[in-house]
Amino acid sequence: MKWIKKHEIDSWFFRGAVALMLLFPAFYSPYTDVYQSAYYAGFSWAYFLLVLYMAVRVWKNRDRIWPVSAVGILYFAGLLVYNLLSLYFNHKYLHWYWEQINNTVAFLLLAVIVGVGESSEKERDGNIRFLMYCVIFSNVGSIIYYMMGYTKLLICNNQFVFFELPENFYETRHYWLYSHKSEYAVMLVAFIALLVAYRKKFKSQLTFLVGTVVLLYCLYLTHSWTGIAGVFLIFAGYVADQIEWKHFHFRAWYLAVLAVFGFAGWKVARDVLAERNIWNLGGRIPIWKGVWTSTILKYPEGWGMRFGESAISIEELGGYWVNNAHNVFFNQMLRFSIPVGIVFTLLFIGIVVYTLVKGRSFLMAGTWIALLVLMDMDYAMMSTSMALVFLIVWLVSRYKTPNNA
Repeated sequence: MKWIKKHEIDSWFFRGAVALMLLFPAFYSPYTDVYQSAYYAGFSWAYFLLVLYMAVRVWKNRDRIWPVSAVGILYFAGLLVYNLLSLYFNHKYLHWYWEQINNTVAFLLLAVIVGVGESSEKERDGNIRFLMYCVIFSNVGSIIYYMMGYTKLLICNNQFVFFELPENFYETRHYWLYSHKSEYAVMLVAFIALLVAYRKKFKSQLTFLVGTVVLLYCLYLTHSWTGIAGVFLIFAGYVADQIEWKHFHFRAWYLAVLAVFGFAGWKVARDVLAERNIWNLGGRIPIWKGVWTSTILKYPEGWGMRFGESAISIEELGGYWVNNAHNVFFNQMLRFSIPVGIVFTLLFIGIVVYTLVKGRSFLMAGTWIALLVLMDMDYAMMSTSMALVFLIVWLVSRYKTPNNA
């Protein structure tokens, strides 16, 4: 046990999990096609290392576990209810336990990071740098992969699947290691927020600039206008955090910054309006209404293994067919029952509120707005990417601004 403490084995497990999630996300699934395998992700090697990381962290800091705060008790109570409900509906109707397991690992990761305290400052800084460099290396690989003519790399069931978009597809888009362009956009928005928050952790600001440009270019390749709009909130939030509002004095260069943001925002809005009907949120409002009334309320126990294979007709869009609710939280209800989906959503909202209160920054607020809009517009977060999202938003909530330092 002394050897574990001396060699910081928990840090090695953490870095191994990060490397797998960002560079080699191997998992197992009953399916091997691009979409269904993501919907039914089973055992993940990255999550296996995260479990080992959490076990070592809890053991090393076992003297800090008790007493548990009131917030912690409420959180664990919610997580217990989530698992009890999931077990019931899985046993009786759904028969797909891995989503429950993977989501629980993600929820527990945040609880462990918050509950047992920080690592040593040196170890913590080293882990953050490792995470950011892995992010950059992964997305450099994404650009190279896209230039080779591919749009998604799937590592599933000990196989590599190289996916190309059909030649007659209605738009160009890029997925990289993720299930869909919207999930990749969520991860890129989170990555950009992380780099912006910890830009001073880079030994060279040139590395920060190059890394940020790489991520922005990858976001452009996704063709996710929602993600691109979200990035403006992140940069605007960071700029707002640098202003000492108690001693605010207007500067002429503020107008130049506002002009740049205004022009960029106008251009993005123009391109979005050219491709989407913004009045019904690109068809999302009819989809949500149609899925809720025709399917979720009709099958309150959840679709289970039918999800992804069955289709729903959206009459308001002229009989347009969808296989999911195009919303992370509605999909939890559609797949795993209304009670499970509600508890999942409440746990998620609790994390949002907690990190916003802890962060007290415009960057944190901008990051969550950008992420939640993406998650509300599409099935933009799979269970195997949720832990990394939670980790990043926690780190962003911990960065120091002139106003909360």
